[in-house]
Formats: sequence, structure tokens, C-alpha cells
Amino acid sequence: MTSRVEQLAARRRLLLARSALERETLKFDAAAIGGALSTIDRAVSIVQRLRRSPLVIAAAVVGLFVFRRYPVTAWVMRGIAAASAARRIGASLRQLAAEPATPGAAGRQA
Repeated sequence: MTSRVEQLAARRRLLLARSALERETLKFDAAAIGGALSTIDRAVSIVQRLRRSPLVIAAAVVGLFVFRRYPVTAWVMRGIAAASAARRIGASLRQLAAEPATPGAAGRQA
């Protein structure tokens, strides 16, 4: 009877460790999804603000038609993409630096 109790206790410890690992994984996934959702929320709010101002939309469309033949537009678009990527990388690095090291997370394979 004692060996059965010990087996059940060992299984319980294993299940508790596994559930702790799953919680950490879910926390990491939720943070990634939350970042994507906040980006979408910002984009939606910008579109809603711009929708209220047709003059801004008309100016943007006219600007695209006027400058689309010039290479300046391509450089501006590349610059915007590079700035956005740099901002995301910086935010990720700041988040990694702010997180405390969790024991056992270094050996975990996702």
C-alpha cells in the first residue's frame, strides 16, 4: 500500500511540474498575442480617426499619385519599415531585460 501512495505522490509532483510549465508557456503566448492585439487596436483607432477626416484621406491619395513615380516614395516606405522594425526590436529587448530569470526556463524547448 505504501508503494502505491508513493507512486501517486510522485505522479502528483510530475503533474504539478507539468502544469507549471504549461502556465509559463501560456503566459508567454498570451504576451505575444497581446502585443499583436494592441497593434491591431492602434491601427483600428487610427483608421477610425482618419475616417472622420476625409481631407486627410484625400491628401494622402493625392500624395501617393503625385509622388509614386519618384524614387523618394520608395525610400520613405523603406525608412518607415526600418523604423517600425527597429522600434519592435527595441521593445522586445527592453521586455527581455525587464523579465526576471525563471529557474528551469533556460533548458526548456518550445
